[in-house]
Amino acid sequence: MPSENLIKNITSKDINLANSTIKNIIKSANIEDFNLLCEKADFIFPFLKERIIRDFVKLIEVKDLKTIFKFSETYCADFEDLIVNSWIKFASEDLTDEILALFEDGTAEQKAYCAKYFSRICDPLALVYLNENAFSDFEPLKTNCALALSAFDDREILNKMKEIVLNSQDEFEKLNAFNFISTFGKDEQIKFVIENCFNSPFLINILSNILDFNDIDYLKNILNKETLAKILQVIIEEYPEEISLDTCYYWNLIELIKLVYNFNNQYSKNILLIAKQKFNEFSTNDIYTFDFDKNIKTEIKNIANYLNSLALTTDEIENELNSFENTFHYNIALEVIKEYKLEKYSKNIADLINNKKLNNEQNASSALVLKELNSIDLINKEIIENITNENIKALIKSYF
Repeated sequence: MPSENLIKNITSKDINLANSTIKNIIKSANIEDFNLLCEKADFIFPFLKERIIRDFVKLIEVKDLKTIFKFSETYCADFEDLIVNSWIKFASEDLTDEILALFEDGTAEQKAYCAKYFSRICDPLALVYLNENAFSDFEPLKTNCALALSAFDDREILNKMKEIVLNSQDEFEKLNAFNFISTFGKDEQIKFVIENCFNSPFLINILSNILDFNDIDYLKNILNKETLAKILQVIIEEYPEEISLDTCYYWNLIELIKLVYNFNNQYSKNILLIAKQKFNEFSTNDIYTFDFDKNIKTEIKNIANYLNSLALTTDEIENELNSFENTFHYNIALEVIKEYKLEKYSKNIADLINNKKLNNEQNASSALVLKELNSIDLINKEIIENITNENIKALIKSYF
């Protein structure tokens, strides 16, 4: 059975008690204690998890390495470094041979730790196992293989993943490839992922993964203005339903907003106009922020205040409508027209539908805007009959 009061003691402010608890786990090699620690990881503050890992590695002795191998039977992302850093503390040729043997014959969970170890200790004998496990169904193993192969700068699997992104018809397979490439990292890989992900049904997942591990200062140095603006557009459009609003704090979104404002074109202004509307709502309605801490709430208000301070015009929005081939530009222009009730552009939108300029999805979104502006009658009903998608045809007809 796990030790009584384990979590309370190991997270105690009394450092002596916490360290005594860690020593007892090590001395008794109590797998049940380690499993309980892993199970409760979500309920332990990050700074306490860091302290536990640091003190565990400090207190472990070379004679206790068997305990670490025993604990490696359970995988825990939060305490991954507890295992790996303990190995690294005593890294030697003999220990590396043991880890290589575990990498060959161990479980997927154990192999995940091994791959992480070899991302730090670059023994070329590990390459065969890293390549073998790079397509594992166990996500932590695949991720750590990507990290290790990046450390070796071994690109064989990386190139295969890029081929999958470019040629596969399986979107789930492509998502796995995107994640591998993102984890492999380095400028050209991040650029490749972002440049190829905007048509993916998993766009939000992919961009979130990128932003979780790459800050705005880094991204602005490797991406062009158009791509940076598109990233901001996706985030703003998907707040708060598909992307958690607290990411505005963790991603330092205000820096991206300031960057996009300085692009000083109508596309960037349209994105910020929608952002302004949304963040005013977020900052004044507790339903969006009641479970966030004060830092996140303050950041949301700061973003709203900044957006309210900007001079955002719609003078060139007609040009954005005429750029309908670019769905990102067209969609955000439509959104601005709808949300800000810019009725004077109703005829421009109707003309695009009536002149058969738009694709089926654009016809549907454009007709919805005209309905919201009480201008649906500007659409030529004969044109609707020529729409090939029966669902969209029926949808637009329902607006009349």
